[in-house]
Amino acid sequence: MKPAPALTPPTTYADLPRRLGVIDGAAILVGAVIGSGIFMVPSLIARRIPEPGLVLAIWFFCGLLVICGALTLAELGAMLPHSGGIYVYVREAYGPFWGFLFGWTTMLVTFPGSVAAVTATFLLYLGYFLPMSFWVAKAVGVVLLILLGWVNARGIQWGARVQNLFTFLKVAGLAGLVLLAVILRPGPEGTLVQHFTPFWPDHWRPGMLATIGVAMISVLFAYEGWHFVGFVAGEIREPEKTVPRAIFLGVAIVMTVYLAANAAYIYVLSPIGIAASDRVAADAASAMIGPLGGALITLTILCSTFGASNANILAGPRVFFAMARDGVFFQGLAKVHPRYETPSNAIWTLSLWSALLTLTGGYEHLITMATFASWGFFTMAIASIIVLRRKHPEWPRPYRLAGYPFTAIVFVVVAGFFVVNTLLEAPRSSIFGLAIVLAGVPAYLKWRARGAA
Repeated sequence: MKPAPALTPPTTYADLPRRLGVIDGAAILVGAVIGSGIFMVPSLIARRIPEPGLVLAIWFFCGLLVICGALTLAELGAMLPHSGGIYVYVREAYGPFWGFLFGWTTMLVTFPGSVAAVTATFLLYLGYFLPMSFWVAKAVGVVLLILLGWVNARGIQWGARVQNLFTFLKVAGLAGLVLLAVILRPGPEGTLVQHFTPFWPDHWRPGMLATIGVAMISVLFAYEGWHFVGFVAGEIREPEKTVPRAIFLGVAIVMTVYLAANAAYIYVLSPIGIAASDRVAADAASAMIGPLGGALITLTILCSTFGASNANILAGPRVFFAMARDGVFFQGLAKVHPRYETPSNAIWTLSLWSALLTLTGGYEHLITMATFASWGFFTMAIASIIVLRRKHPEWPRPYRLAGYPFTAIVFVVVAGFFVVNTLLEAPRSSIFGLAIVLAGVPAYLKWRARGAA
């Protein structure tokens, strides 16, 4: 006889203490997304696409795509408010095997690779104020990540406070850059207006669609982290209401900041100036207020990258924690600190693994290989809303996706195209990324066998 469907989503164990609110959740999302991308990606795009209108349209379209994904995660997060986020959604929709493969990929490459890369950017800009030798910089990076591990292991509130502070500082710094552009207006005003012309391509150039696709890869990298709220859903108060609100607020802030910052870059430097710059934000600030501007924007970048590293170390270990609780990962990672009530072992694991990658410099290849696999799982995660509505229509859904199923389908179609395009444009890296995922198959079988024994 077929078992009766569960009337409520699974809750097989007590979760971590719920101590985070809307601002905390939004700060984690904003802090994770706004790292180094907005300071690096604009110049990469300007070298391929000179028309400001098309550039802004790409940032806007990618923002809308992220909103579609975030709205979908809002329903999933409110329905399944447990630590682990996408791991939990994939597990419930497709089974524990696929959930494990997602967690395996994030544990091995996605989180530690991202932390190491952002930390490297932090050290690069720290050299603006404190010139360091190669090995001294590496040592500082390791100490920084150990410090963040210690802070987050001492309690979710400590990690959230650090996140809130540095998220505020980075947003304030970028907002200040935009306001300076509006108020100071460096150079003749007519020249600045001309920076936006021609606003749109006069004709469709051969290969433009491929160029836009490549630009979207960079922009979507800059939006990476939009799914982070779900990882800490098990520690959010009143998650049925708070998770959707935190996601809406966080994505709205990121999209506004990105569009405003790009417009300010164009206004001050022009597309040609952006394309010629390796430090577009610093060059824009210097054009307005001289060397002081370069120093201030460098401080903003330091706050931005530091906050992004903290967001990863705060949210990432919750995936390992959830996997261990399910019996498909090292059981030591399921332990909760008796005093601080945090998954401290999982936090230290990510912190130290990221520190090792920072020390060795092996993260660049990991990030490239993980891109293909990560977006494949993002596509599966968003599609899981359709699977779960059919599989478990009886589960309570405090928030329901607006425009269902079209909102989710738009994301799945575009993200699917992105995955296929990545495979075609970077087959070697994609195949290596797929190999990392497949390497998790024997590991999963081993843990399942151990659990059944």
